[in-house]
Amino acid sequence: MINSETYSSLHERLSRWLLLSCLMAVGIGQSFIFTSLPPIGREIGLADVRISTLITAGAATFVVAAFLWGGIINRIGRVRSVIIGMSSYAVTITLTGFVLQEALAKHLSAEETYYLVFGLRIIFSLGIAGVLPSVQTYLIAHTDIKHRSSTIAMIGAAFSIGMILGPAFASLLSSLGLTAPFYIIAFLAGSIALLVVFFVKDTKHVRQFVKPPKINWLTQPVMPFLCMSSLSILSMTGVQQIMSFLIQDRFQLDVAQTTHQLGFAMMTMSCFSILVQMILVPRFQLGVVTLIFSGVGVGVLAQLAFIFLDSYAGVLFAMGLFGAGFGFLFPGIVTAQTLLVKDDQQSRLASMNASMQGLGAALGPVILASLYQLGQLVPFFGLMFGLIFMLVVFMYCKSKSGHAF
Repeated sequence: MINSETYSSLHERLSRWLLLSCLMAVGIGQSFIFTSLPPIGREIGLADVRISTLITAGAATFVVAAFLWGGIINRIGRVRSVIIGMSSYAVTITLTGFVLQEALAKHLSAEETYYLVFGLRIIFSLGIAGVLPSVQTYLIAHTDIKHRSSTIAMIGAAFSIGMILGPAFASLLSSLGLTAPFYIIAFLAGSIALLVVFFVKDTKHVRQFVKPPKINWLTQPVMPFLCMSSLSILSMTGVQQIMSFLIQDRFQLDVAQTTHQLGFAMMTMSCFSILVQMILVPRFQLGVVTLIFSGVGVGVLAQLAFIFLDSYAGVLFAMGLFGAGFGFLFPGIVTAQTLLVKDDQQSRLASMNASMQGLGAALGPVILASLYQLGQLVPFFGLMFGLIFMLVVFMYCKSKSGHAF
C-alpha cells in the first residue's frame, strides 16, 4: 500500500513535470515556426517581409498579453490559466496548419492566407502568454524558498529545451508533409493540456474576486531586476542574431558553410545553458548572490573570448561560456524578483517578467545587429559593459534594500 505522504509526493512530482512539459511545448511552439513558416510562405506567394510580420505580430502581442495575464491568473487560478493557454495553443496551431494546407492546395489566395494566419498568430500569443507566469507562480507556491533558485532554473531549462526541439521537430516532421509539424505539435500540446486537467491540482491558490490595487512597477524595488531580466534575454537573442554575421565575416564562408557552422555554435550555447540550469544549479542549491556573480563573471569571460579568440574553436568556446553564464544569471535574477514581492503578487510579477522578457527578445536582434554595423567587436564590448553595469546595480540594490538574498 502507498501511504498518503508518498502519494502526495508522487502527485507533486508528476504535477511539476507536467507543468515543465507545458513550458517545453511552448518553447517548441515559439521556435518551430521559424523553420516551418518561411518556406511555406514563399511557396504560397507571400513576400519575405509579410512572413516576418507574422512572427513579429505574435511577439508584440505576447509582450502586451503577458502583462495582462497576472490579474487573470489571480481570478481564475493557475491551473485553469495553463489549461486555457495550452488549449488555445493546440487549437490555433491546428487551424494554422489547416489554413496553410488549404493555401498550398490553391483553395485560398495568398492575401486571404496572410490575414487568417495573422489573426491566428495573435490568438496563439494571447493564449501562451499566460502559460509561463501561471507555471512559475504554481511552482513557486509549491516549493520552499531554499529550493526556489533550482525551480526557476528548471523553468528556464524546460523552455530552452523546447526552443531547441522546435526547429528539429519541424525539420524531421516536414518529411511527412509541409504542414505535418503543425498538426503533430498541436496534438502534443493538446495531450499535455488534457494531462494537466486530470492530474494537476492547485490546493494552495486563493482566488481573488476583488480587484487588487494597481502596482506602480516603476517605484517597486523589484523594477531593477525586471530590467535585468529584459537585458539578459536581449543579450541572448541579440547574440543569436549576429552570430551568423560574425562567423561568415570572420572566416569568409559562403551561406551553406555559415549555416552549418552556425548550427554547431547555437547547439553549444544551448547545451551549456541547459547543463547549468538542469544540473549545476539544482545540485549545488546556489543562491541569488552566487548565481548573479557567477553569471556576470562567466558572461564577461565569454565576451573577452569573442573579442580575442579568432579561431572557430574559440567561437565555440565563447558560445559555451555565454550559454553557461546565461544559465547562472537567468535563475539568479528571477529568484531575486520572487523574493522581493509578497505571495499574493507573484502571479502579477511573473506576468510582468514575461512581458519584459518578450520586450528584450524583440529588441535584442535589432540593437545588437545595429551595433555590429559599427564594428565586428562593438556588440561584445557593449555586452561586457552591460553585464558589469548589471552587477553594479545588483550590489547597489542589495545594499540599499538590505535584503538577504
